[in-house]
Amino acid sequence: MISLRYHVVTIVAIFLALAIGLLAGGAFVQPALQEELQNRTDAAEARAEELRGEIDDLHTEISGLGAFADAVTPMLTDGKLSGTPVVVVTQTGVEDGVLSEVQSSLASAGARVLTTVSATDELVSKDPATQGQLATIVGEPTASADELPTLAAQALAQGLSPSTSVVGGDVLDKLLSAGFLAPVGSGPSQSTLDEIGQPGQVVVVLSGGRGDEPPLAPEAFAVPLVTRLAELNVPVAAGESLLSDYPYVSLVRADGTDGTVTVDDLDRTMGGAALVLGLEDLIATGDGGAYGVKDGADPLPPVS
Repeated sequence: MISLRYHVVTIVAIFLALAIGLLAGGAFVQPALQEELQNRTDAAEARAEELRGEIDDLHTEISGLGAFADAVTPMLTDGKLSGTPVVVVTQTGVEDGVLSEVQSSLASAGARVLTTVSATDELVSKDPATQGQLATIVGEPTASADELPTLAAQALAQGLSPSTSVVGGDVLDKLLSAGFLAPVGSGPSQSTLDEIGQPGQVVVVLSGGRGDEPPLAPEAFAVPLVTRLAELNVPVAAGESLLSDYPYVSLVRADGTDGTVTVDDLDRTMGGAALVLGLEDLIATGDGGAYGVKDGADPLPPVS
């Protein structure tokens, strides 16, 4: 008769044999595995070094192209918008480089920037009193809080259009006074407010940016502002930076570019040139265009 002790000894022997087998096998397998891992690591490091070299070459190439664009752009855009009145509307989150490029490009083209204003997060305030104040300004006292930013954009568009009875300076002044818009630099004078919304005026609307999307999303204010301006036949351009982390220009383009110039690299010199040349063509022919490097856009409008 086989005893319990025999069973225990047998089971222990089996596990001991398995352990010895694993250790013995590992002695042969581990070096081969280590060699394979080392080979793969060496190959990955070599590829990474190769890619770093390619990146350095691309940086050099881009730097050269940027220098060329900086030198050539003034000759392409000089005087192209001579005397054209422009209103620039930006918002929280837009990079400084975008606004700087817009200002320098318009100045080089001879445009006359009437004022630059920035839409603030007060447009999406949760405070009932603030919401009521905005509802009164846009003439929609029963509007919901979610509707107010778009209604403000549409009211501003009405004021910036010569084809409506809305006095543009009044709308702009009320939005500025209440803090829904903020002046960039010195605020507009009364004579400037009186000039807002006159025929021949161009509007540039900036949005997008890096990082998290701000409380005032592009689709809540900037996009409907551009759309309504185009509907009112006001020459309008929409611009964002090359590396914008959230969509703006693509949303405008999704509605079609008729009567609208869109630029998706407006923090670059080439984007500034596209803005000026695109607006020149829009004013002359009424045809908009998509410029930059995204969504199949053209780098520049045709240069005549």
